[in-house]
Amino acid sequence: MNEILERIKEAYHFKTDAEVADFLDINPSTLSMQKNRGRLDLKRIIERCNDLNKNWLLDGKGEKRAVDGTKDQPPIPVYSSLNIKNKKPDFSTSPKAGNIYADFSNEIDGFPASDRLIGYVNSGDGMAPTVKENDIAVINLDVDPAHDGIFLIASSQEVSLRRLQKEQEKLIAQSMNGKDSPIEISVSETYHCIGELIWILRRV
Repeated sequence: MNEILERIKEAYHFKTDAEVADFLDINPSTLSMQKNRGRLDLKRIIERCNDLNKNWLLDGKGEKRAVDGTKDQPPIPVYSSLNIKNKKPDFSTSPKAGNIYADFSNEIDGFPASDRLIGYVNSGDGMAPTVKENDIAVINLDVDPAHDGIFLIASSQEVSLRRLQKEQEKLIAQSMNGKDSPIEISVSETYHCIGELIWILRRV
């Protein structure tokens, strides 16, 4: 049974049993109990790992993916907040809220590779109604803030989504509700653009 869990980690780039439990949507203690008893919930595992070759998943035989050419993309990490060091996010110490499992490619709506994306749980209503509180903002880390758009901005103390607008030689970051003071990105040494908002996940 442990071999199955190790294959799940390999297929989805997990490092811990806790990440596997999150992927299977069960409590880590439940997974630990199943491991100790040698009785995993195979039905749930097969349903959640529906992109994997079942022979490979259960017995280690055949190709990893059921469909030839399926991309082996890592999940997109979702952070409930970001710890900032030297005006940049420290992803290794930032608290994670989970992962997004999706097969994005450059051929679909211009999405970058998933290893250059993060999810961020938006707090506050500064960008409402475009981005509401508790929406998951999918951020492209590779975009240079040289054009208008919504970006995730980090200061020495906090992280927030702001709309960037170019005015002459400056980039002005401001909230949509107008409650927060605008930030001049080009002249401020205390702010850093983490990446651009490209997608929103919202509970309905």
